[in-house]
Parts: sequence; C-alpha cells; structure tokens
Amino acid sequence: MDDTNTLMDKPFSKGDSVPKEGDYVCLPCGYQHHYKAGEQFGECVSCMSGTPGGQHEEFVEGEEMWEKMTLPKAE
Repeated sequence: MDDTNTLMDKPFSKGDSVPKEGDYVCLPCGYQHHYKAGEQFGECVSCMSGTPGGQHEEFVEGEEMWEKMTLPKAE
C-alpha cells in the first residue's frame, strides 16, 4: 500500500509540514498556493483563514484548511 497517496488525500492544518511539493488550495476560499516539500503550511493570504481575524472564523489555527490539488484522471 502506498501511504503517500493516503497522505495527499487528507487536508492539512496551518503549521503542518508540507509532505510533497505542489499546488495546494485553501478550503474556505479556493485560493491556490505553491508549497515546497518541508515548508510549513501558513495562513491564507487571500482570506486570512488560520488567523483570529480571518474571514472564515471556523478556520483558525489548528483547523485543517489546505488540500493538495490533483489533476483529474484521464479516461
């Protein structure tokens, strides 16, 4: 079983380590950000989720808010 794919399927929280370089999307607003492996996920610079003053109060530090973007599988 490939644990890497399972890891990519879950959303990440501010402060989590980026497992694989790529584009990630902010779940509350859809903003896309490119992260490199080993960096830490931060707050969203678009909607400020991950901060007390963010537009989405339910997404504060510790809440899962970043998800890896994946391309649709070819048919």
